[in-house]
Amino acid sequence: MIIPPHLAIKSLRDSGYKNAASAIAELMDNSIQHKAKNVELICIEKEERIKQRVRARLENIVVVDNGTGMDKETMYKALQFGNGTNLGIENQKGMGKFGMGLPSSSISQARKVEVWSWQKGYKSALYSYLDVSQIESGDLIDVPKAKAKAIPKDLVSMSKIVKDSNSGTIVLWSELDRCNWKTANSIFKHSEDLIGRMYRYFIDSGEVKINLLS
Repeated sequence: MIIPPHLAIKSLRDSGYKNAASAIAELMDNSIQHKAKNVELICIEKEERIKQRVRARLENIVVVDNGTGMDKETMYKALQFGNGTNLGIENQKGMGKFGMGLPSSSISQARKVEVWSWQKGYKSALYSYLDVSQIESGDLIDVPKAKAKAIPKDLVSMSKIVKDSNSGTIVLWSELDRCNWKTANSIFKHSEDLIGRMYRYFIDSGEVKINLLS
């Protein structure tokens, strides 16, 4: 073992993404590269009481697309650091070029990332995940093999595209310990300009629609 896992994961969490907006944009880049026509950024809030006040706090960040989806092998590669489906020169057309996109962007903001992906309707979804706590403790030393697992009903109902998509992917972040912005509004405020600027040609041409949902 050249680098102990608990040190490696700390270093990987510190690399590359200045804030949640740039990390979210990385996921959207993956979606667009994989031929998504619709992409959603869903922010899920939870009400919490502090003394006499009730306020909404960001609990999950979700990116949903209706791209080509992933099979078991592709999902395994997509969740490996340094691997991926865009390593060939012919596929290096966007931000997500170096196989670090999905896992690296995700753990830069959250301690857990869960992925569902399907190619024959959303009820056929495969599932896998990465959990920083399990990696640090040594309980998770490889990407869990993708298995059939139903998409949570609340995610299906929140999304405007899942039910109508023959193929697609959901990436869900939880335990958002490194996300500086604590509400859906602040995520949208800081992400909208960056996402709009990066994908303006796709949006203007009608190739891609990007929706922000709370």
